Amino acid sequence: MEKKKQSRSEQLNALRQKMQESSSPKSNTQKQDDDRYWKPERDVSGQGSAIIRFLPAKAGEAYPYVQIHTHGFQGPTNKWLIDNCPTSIGENCPVCKANTMLWNSGQESDKKLASARKRKLNYISNILVINDPKHPENNGKVFLYKYGKRIFDKALEMVNPQVDEISGAVEPIDPFDAEFGVNFKLRITKVDGFPNYDRSTFDTTPTAIGDEDYIAEILGQLHSLEEIIDPSHFKSFADLKRRFDMVNGETSADEGDESFDKPELAEEASAPVAKKPAPKKPAPAAKTAPRAAAASSSDDSDDFFVNLAKQSDEA
Repeated sequence: MEKKKQSRSEQLNALRQKMQESSSPKSNTQKQDDDRYWKPERDVSGQGSAIIRFLPAKAGEAYPYVQIHTHGFQGPTNKWLIDNCPTSIGENCPVCKANTMLWNSGQESDKKLASARKRKLNYISNILVINDPKHPENNGKVFLYKYGKRIFDKALEMVNPQVDEISGAVEPIDPFDAEFGVNFKLRITKVDGFPNYDRSTFDTTPTAIGDEDYIAEILGQLHSLEEIIDPSHFKSFADLKRRFDMVNGETSADEGDESFDKPELAEEASAPVAKKPAPKKPAPAAKTAPRAAAASSSDDSDDFFVNLAKQSDEA
């Protein structure tokens, strides 16, 4: 028993260190029409709720989440680039390289464009749906869940709690533990037109998701997270640059390629509209700042993608 407790403590320490590293972006998106993914449904007012349980790493994998970066923006051609950023797996990215050059130019218009095209941070974990009011058929099922930094930071606060000035030290909790973890009460509100997750909370009292047999059954249904960031899901530098150039109008898109016309509703990261400054003509002309609309929440931007697509269709 003491050996099991010590092992659990070592796992929690390793998780704490990993999550602290992941909470600060350093440097793959999977389509969410993939039925492995769960997404909470919101009502007409933009509000939603559910109770979920984050689950541990699949056997043979190190951590209960993967960290990914993506690019999502609309170029001056009205074509979209929605793609995995190769920096997620330690490779160079042509979009990030171009953004660095723009930022270093010192021009405000260049900086705005670089900001509009910057990579977005998200996380993916396995979850058990405890209560999905809109779709009770999901209750008791294991899904992949893609979420942003706001929710991740709430999980980090459980793993690495702040010392309470009155009561002293707070016992850390591994929210990904199926036996000694806690449920997550997801509460979504609409703030400034975008989903907000600030009212979401973790329970404070650890509970098991079920008995030993049920836990074993659920853990047997976990999806591989390492597969999500397998290099095969990322374009090569040359292929991504070719797509980047097409979106910017520097080369022509292939005839009939609809992937440039509308965004894939794939990420919970914001997707700005990035307009490249017009090239200089023989007579010097001042650059105009690129039009860029960014979602206010990094945790959910499906609505933002849909609105941008509608605007593009109506233009």
